[in-house]
Amino acid sequence: MKNTYLILILRDLFLFPNQEIKLEFSNALSKQIIYTAQKNFAGELILSSPKEENNSVKTIKDIEKIGSFCKIKNVLDLPNGNIRVTLRGVKRTKITSLEIGPDNMLYSLKEPIENSVYNLDEELAFSRKLKDLAKKYVEVNSRTSNTLIGIIKNITNLSKLTDIIAASLELNNKQKSKLFKETDYYKRARMLITILNNEIMSIELENKIEEEVREHFEANEKEIIIREKIKSLSDELGIENDKKSECANFLNIIENLKIKENIKTSMRREVATFEATLESSPEYGSLRSHLEFITGLPWNKSSKDETDIKKIDDHLNELHYGLNKAKERIEEYMALRKKNKSLYSPVLCLIGPPGTGKTTFARELAGSTHREFVKVSVGGLNDSSELIGHRRTYIGAGPGKIMEGIRKCGVNNPIILIDEVDKMVKDYKGDPSSILLDILDQNQNKEFVDNYVQEPFDLSNVLFILTANEESKIPRALYDRLEVIEVASYTLFDKVEIAKNYTLPRLGKEYGFDYKKIKIPEAVITKIIVDYTKEAGVRELERKISSIIRKVLIKGIDNQVVIKESDLEKYLGKDKFSNFTNLYTDKGVVNVPAFTCSGGCLLNIEVALYPGCEKIISTGTLGKVMQESAIVATSFLKNNAKMLKLDTKKLTETMHIHALDGATPKDGPSAGLGIAIAITSEVTGQKIPNEIAFTGEMTLKGRILKVGGIKEKIISSYNNGVKKIYMPSENIIDLEKIPKKILKSLDIIAVNSFTEVYNDIFE
Repeated sequence: MKNTYLILILRDLFLFPNQEIKLEFSNALSKQIIYTAQKNFAGELILSSPKEENNSVKTIKDIEKIGSFCKIKNVLDLPNGNIRVTLRGVKRTKITSLEIGPDNMLYSLKEPIENSVYNLDEELAFSRKLKDLAKKYVEVNSRTSNTLIGIIKNITNLSKLTDIIAASLELNNKQKSKLFKETDYYKRARMLITILNNEIMSIELENKIEEEVREHFEANEKEIIIREKIKSLSDELGIENDKKSECANFLNIIENLKIKENIKTSMRREVATFEATLESSPEYGSLRSHLEFITGLPWNKSSKDETDIKKIDDHLNELHYGLNKAKERIEEYMALRKKNKSLYSPVLCLIGPPGTGKTTFARELAGSTHREFVKVSVGGLNDSSELIGHRRTYIGAGPGKIMEGIRKCGVNNPIILIDEVDKMVKDYKGDPSSILLDILDQNQNKEFVDNYVQEPFDLSNVLFILTANEESKIPRALYDRLEVIEVASYTLFDKVEIAKNYTLPRLGKEYGFDYKKIKIPEAVITKIIVDYTKEAGVRELERKISSIIRKVLIKGIDNQVVIKESDLEKYLGKDKFSNFTNLYTDKGVVNVPAFTCSGGCLLNIEVALYPGCEKIISTGTLGKVMQESAIVATSFLKNNAKMLKLDTKKLTETMHIHALDGATPKDGPSAGLGIAIAITSEVTGQKIPNEIAFTGEMTLKGRILKVGGIKEKIISSYNNGVKKIYMPSENIIDLEKIPKKILKSLDIIAVNSFTEVYNDIFE
């Protein structure tokens, strides 16, 4: 039809007659409309805007009825795929219909708008008034170009004059919309006169205030002038500025907090200080950050605990193997807390080798009890301010890790894991362990004060779980406040169980396949553990199994795949660890089980005698305690050489004692018995079977004393093929922690003196 045109819908854009604008389009539909209008409609189209309440345009009710009939003057294709279009407004038009074409473009019918005929003298009066006001507006508003005066100087048509002035003014969308939709140019002229008068008055007032402010400040203090101008404008017009609104928001949050009145009073004082501080002041940023932090703390917000003990137990057992003592302690606490909501949370410390699931247990416990989880690592920490925060007088001050974690999780009763407490460092920057005393002590942490927060915060609802590798390196004062739960090394049977029931299902979920389609028999898992891993935990085992599964998945699986022992070399390469029983067949060598931060291991102690002066050489990076054990063992043997039928001359030769794996530091009171046996073996020439191991400290009189880490030592001995272990009688009680399957496979001999061992081996 003749009066049908394409319509372009643009929000908050009003193109007045005789006005030109440049627009850039990236939308495919908009570009299609422009190209089609150029090709089929002689470059003519209608520009309209949607009504405020509508987000989409489907019918004529969704758009403004008055649109702009415009002409496309130029289209420029840009390198980024967009187009830049120059549009010129021709006249207002009335939109009478709207329909969506098959090409998804909007088409409309238009009707011309008939203007009334008015008295020419009145039009001339309106024109003069508008020109005078426009000239005055340009004079007071430095942001408007004075070219407007030259453009309107010779225009006599009142309708055209109103459109040119309206298009040139700095007006908001609401004002421009009213002027554009008003088709009666007399009414439009009256509206424009009112707007110009108001704008001129507003700009003159702004200029006046700016002049008053400039008198009080130096010309180079630009930022302060702007801030004062905003303040003066706000006071003059009764407008509440952003800062006052922000302070009111802070005060509203403070009033709604259920905290002690003295804390609220302190917070209110800080808000007042913040309100009185200029934004140009160095204090402004730190005050604002501090207020945002303390008002954002969950002073009285808690998560709801899971109270069904069976659900907690099932969830933990499903996701985590072992740690029965820790699970039992948590279940006791949750059961008793149902009866007493104010019950103190226990402070558990899981001590054991890496890879045994300490951190994982804490994370899964949070999921089981429906609590938030926060991890704080203190390994290598030497600055106590990292835990208790920095005082606000310091530049860049911030809260400690505990309060930062509580703020992020948004509740005051999370589970906080404090990792690697045995690796904290005490130096000139402070003692982090002393700060942990305040954080963990149930009699003190109800009013814990972070240096940055400066107000007491209740930490008694937090469930703290600590982890460590070595018990001896935990500061004694801190250790006294902990419920210690030992996490032992995994036995061979444990690792097989974990691989079958935990690792494979987890990897199936992680890699997105049915884990039952890849079968790894127990014998194969056992071979992986024995020949390819040497660890207390299961991290390396998980890596090896994961490596096998990835290689299988890449090839693709249709039917069930069974991994055989013969396949391991193809997937994992050559064996990494050889059979321990083949390590030695000489005299003067014994097995000594040791307990390290990585779990249990089996050492070889070697002794060599050769002519020379009487002295002891110790190598293998032995610590002070082990060096003293060597001296004690040698002195005992010299003193009792006749009774033990030893060659005294050999005992006075140069004696070299070496512990294998020389690059690894070794220390501890467990090798005395083993060193004495190794020396006796070298002197007598009798070999010690490599299926025997010795542990225990020895005195100058030959007594065998109690030692620690018995569980790890026995497990490591078992894993390395040892059949018989000599150990102190006082350690018999520790055998309760050893799996019965291991005890049945070992011949454990409890002894009280070196003579008992000597009589059993050398006689």
